[in-house]
Amino acid sequence: MLPLAFFIITLLFLYCTFKPFVEVATGAWSVFASDNGSDDTEIYNDIFTDSALLGYDGTVNASDITYPSYGTIYGKLEIFTNNTVYSMPLIFGDNNACLKKGAGHYSGSHFPGEGTTILVSGHNTNYFNCLKHTKVGEFIEISTNYGKYKYEIIDVSPKFKNDKSAFDLNANTETLVLYTCYPFDVVGYKIDRYYVTATLVSGPMIDPYN
Repeated sequence: MLPLAFFIITLLFLYCTFKPFVEVATGAWSVFASDNGSDDTEIYNDIFTDSALLGYDGTVNASDITYPSYGTIYGKLEIFTNNTVYSMPLIFGDNNACLKKGAGHYSGSHFPGEGTTILVSGHNTNYFNCLKHTKVGEFIEISTNYGKYKYEIIDVSPKFKNDKSAFDLNANTETLVLYTCYPFDVVGYKIDRYYVTATLVSGPMIDPYN
């Protein structure tokens, strides 16, 4: 029994000693690795065109909307902060391939105009590094082929990555939640996320019954 116990203790010691280095290496790889494998499908069938988008008001029928498939660019996200407009593609999906080409819309959340929560993520090493500048009272816009949406930032804060209070996917008001890894400008494994929460100011609502 003693050799087995010694072996287990040795393994635990090695795990605790080298775990931080492994996490940093894997975190860096997740940012810089090239797209491949089933989790890195190519972006395809982009459906967003600036010329087709509608205005900020009115109602749009769900039957008139072309909803995106996973990996499709379906809109443009613009963050107005620090006297600068940060513009990026908005992609339906948030795997590695999506996040390297724009902001990734979590497929389990909702679309602009549906009246509830839209959850969007991005890497803090590229598109969402600008979130560190955001302030309450600033604005975010989402342009789609069926309408243009404006949101006002009401909260910016870091939270633990498993904090369930960060957003509510079943909220009865339209809320846009952007998030990225925190702290900023640090490559490697991070246990916190930086959340920017904004509420709808204007934009056409989707009528699900037509």
